[in-house]
Amino acid sequence: MLDRWGDAGVARCLGNFAFAQWDVESRRLILGRDCLGKQSLFFHRGKGFVAFATSIRALLATPGLSRELDEIVLANYLALNLQEARRTFYRAIERVPSRTLVTIDPAGIGHRHYWSPNFDLPPPFRREQDYVERARELFDQAVAAATRDTPHVAIAASGGLDSSAIAATVARLGRTERITCYSLVAPAGTQIDVGPSKYLDERQKVEALQRLHPALEIRFLAPEGPHRLEEDDSRHFARACLPVLNPTGGGLFNFLYDAVGAAGHRRLLMGFLGNVGLTWPGRLSLLALFGGLQWRNFVHELFALAQQTGRGPARTLAGELLLPAAPARLRRLIYRLRGRDPDSVARYSALNPDFIAAHDLAAEWRRQEFDPWFGLSARHPARIRAFYLFDHNQFARDGVGSSFERRGFEISDPHADRRLLEFLLAVPEPIYRRNGIARSFARAVLADRLPSEILNESRSGVQDANWYHRLSIRRQGVALEIDRLEGSPTARRLIDLPRLKRLMQQWPDDEHAAQKRMREFNLALPRAVHVGNFIRWVEGGNA
Repeated sequence: MLDRWGDAGVARCLGNFAFAQWDVESRRLILGRDCLGKQSLFFHRGKGFVAFATSIRALLATPGLSRELDEIVLANYLALNLQEARRTFYRAIERVPSRTLVTIDPAGIGHRHYWSPNFDLPPPFRREQDYVERARELFDQAVAAATRDTPHVAIAASGGLDSSAIAATVARLGRTERITCYSLVAPAGTQIDVGPSKYLDERQKVEALQRLHPALEIRFLAPEGPHRLEEDDSRHFARACLPVLNPTGGGLFNFLYDAVGAAGHRRLLMGFLGNVGLTWPGRLSLLALFGGLQWRNFVHELFALAQQTGRGPARTLAGELLLPAAPARLRRLIYRLRGRDPDSVARYSALNPDFIAAHDLAAEWRRQEFDPWFGLSARHPARIRAFYLFDHNQFARDGVGSSFERRGFEISDPHADRRLLEFLLAVPEPIYRRNGIARSFARAVLADRLPSEILNESRSGVQDANWYHRLSIRRQGVALEIDRLEGSPTARRLIDLPRLKRLMQQWPDDEHAAQKRMREFNLALPRAVHVGNFIRWVEGGNA
C-alpha cells in the first residue's frame, strides 16, 4: 500500500496495525501506526543504529539503552496534561504517535500525519432520521468487523450506552456461537450515597439487557478486596514497563481481565471511545446554534437545558456559551473570580508545587492551552472531538496496544472504527443534544436494540463503588510505600510527599466521608504512590 499510493495508501488501511519499511538504497526507515493508536510502536535511535518494537519491554532489552526517566513527561502525567505525542517516560525511547509516519534517515527524524479528517465537507444529510439510519448501519459494520473470526465473544459490559450497545449489536447480528458479558458490580450490601447524578449498581440494567437479548451470558464480578497487582504494582511494571493513570480503577478492571484470560478469550470488546464518538453528549450544541445564528433553536435549547440540569438559564448560558467562547485570558480571570487558581492541579494531583515552580510548568501549560479545570474551548466542536479521538492521551493508547503481550488477549473497541468516526464527526453538533437531553442522538440510534432501563437513564454508573474499602485494606502498605519513596531523589522532586503523609493522617472515617474527598483519596494519593513506585522500580533496574 505504501509503495503503490504513499501516505494515501497507509490511510486506506483500517483497524489496528504497526509496520516498518526499510529502504536499502536511501537508508531510510519508515515506521507507521494506525489512526487510533490501537497497536503501540516505539523506537530508539542510537549511535549507528535504530531499534524499534511494539513494546517498551522489548526495547529496554537493547544492550546499552539507557533507562533514564523523563521527569517533565512524568510531571505532566501526574498533572493529567496528556497532550504529549512523541516523548515517553524514558528519555531514550520515542513513540510513533497514532496516525503518524516517522521517517528516520541520515538527515534526521521526521514526523507527519498520513491521514486527517476532512472538516470542510458539507453535511451529508438534511433529515435527522437519515443520520440515525446511517449511524446504525456503520455501527453494525464496526461490530461485525470487531467480531470477525471470533466464535466466542467476550464483552466488558455495564449499564451504560457504550458497552450495552456493543453487546446488543453482537446479539442482533447473530454471527457468533457464544457471547459472554463480564460486568463489574458493587459487592452485595454496598450502600453509598453517590448523589443524584449517579447510580450505584449495574445489575438491573445489565439484566434488562439480557432479557431483551437472551443470547447474552452474564458473568457478574463483585471483587471485595484489592487485586494482587494493586498490592504489588511491581508485577504490573515488569509486564508493561509503564504506570497506569488510574491505579485504583485499573486494579478493579484487572479482576475482569483475569476472568477473560482464564476463559481463553483472544479478544475483549470494550467501549472506550463512545463518549467522544457515537454517545457524545453534545456539550457544545448551544455554542454551535449561537454561531450558526439559529436563534429560535438556541433559545429553545437554552431553556430546555436549564430545566434538565436545574441550573437556571443564566448559569446555563454562562457555563455552556460564555465560558467556552471566552479567550484564554478572560477564562483565567473568570476562574480567579470564582475562587479558582487557573494553574492549580492540586485538587486531583499530588505533583510537587516546588517542581512546578522550578520548571515553570504553569507557563508551559498556558502555552499548550492545557486547562487544569478541563473546560472546553470554543474551537470547532468536531475538531475538539477529533483531537480526543485520534491524538489525546497516547499513554492510554500504548497500554491498550500492548494488551495482547501483557494479558494474552487483545482489546478491541467497535466505537473506534474509523469509518464510523469519520461519519460521526460530520454529524452536526446540535443533533447530539436535543431538548436539553444529552446523548439524544445516541439514544435515537440505539432505540432499536436497547431496553428502556438503559435508553432513558440520564445518570452515569459508579463502576468502582468499593474503592475506599479496597484502598483501606492496603492502608498500612500504602503508608510504608510513601516512606520508601523518601529514598528516591526523583520521587521527592516530583511528588509532594509531605502532602501524601498528611492525607494518610486525615484518612476518612467511612465510605461516605471518603466520597466527599474522592479526588484526593481515589485519584491524587493512589496515582502519586503508583507513579512513585514506578520511579523506584526503574531506578532499581538501573542499579
